Amino acid sequence: MARINVGQITLNVEERGSGPVFIFIPGLVGLLNAWEFQMAEFCKRYRCISFDHRGAGDSDKPIDSYSTQAIAHDAIALMDTLKIDKAHVAGTSTGGCVLQNLAIDYPDRLRCCIFSNTWVKADEYLTRVQMTRKRIALSYGPEEYVKLSSLFTNGAMQFRYNLDKVMELERRALKTVAPVEVLAGRLDMTLSHDRSAELHKIKNPSLIIGTVDDATVPSYQSEDLHKAVAGSRLVMVAEGGHYSYRRHWQEWNKIADAFLREHEGKA
Repeated sequence: MARINVGQITLNVEERGSGPVFIFIPGLVGLLNAWEFQMAEFCKRYRCISFDHRGAGDSDKPIDSYSTQAIAHDAIALMDTLKIDKAHVAGTSTGGCVLQNLAIDYPDRLRCCIFSNTWVKADEYLTRVQMTRKRIALSYGPEEYVKLSSLFTNGAMQFRYNLDKVMELERRALKTVAPVEVLAGRLDMTLSHDRSAELHKIKNPSLIIGTVDDATVPSYQSEDLHKAVAGSRLVMVAEGGHYSYRRHWQEWNKIADAFLREHEGKA
């Protein structure tokens, strides 16, 4: 991993492999190593890149300036710095909201889009989830926020069957967690995200992966996104929680790989 100055901010970046570029955008926790199972597999065919969000991990943590559009701009600035013209991009949860911005505002910079466990706009359910996380952060501090977020994102099945990986990711989150003001700002950006009126503009080949038992972002959000993005493909996985791409990474990778192979040379 390396810290790269992309202009207005310095991002912590990991890069593996060679070939067509494939960028992975994390969710709200913001840690690039959440994509470890995908980076390890797809680097065999692609130049894989991921980064810690602004305000997370080892990237800069300004007190303000948090929005999904700002992170999308960071992704474009990173591509410019690394002299990348186009990329396949996968975004999970908040990263999927970032990818919506990219597909609407910078369509010529994208090849295929893979949206995983993400949402169109916050409804009452998602608002309650995020406000609970915010209240914990403000009342009890960053450490309790990380522990609560780990419950929401990993879900019970990963705590039972993948506890070592859950704790590994949680340790890095605890080690690099941002000040409470930053956590609150990042949670607020998930509630203010709303490009729903413009989703019809997305023309890049788009795969949407949802999980039926996702208790953080309900599966109907994936269905709503699918309806809004003409020509998109929806795949619903029965079990895997919010971190479906980590819980059943082999299945997620297989679905994504088949989609990319189908569209290679077309996008």
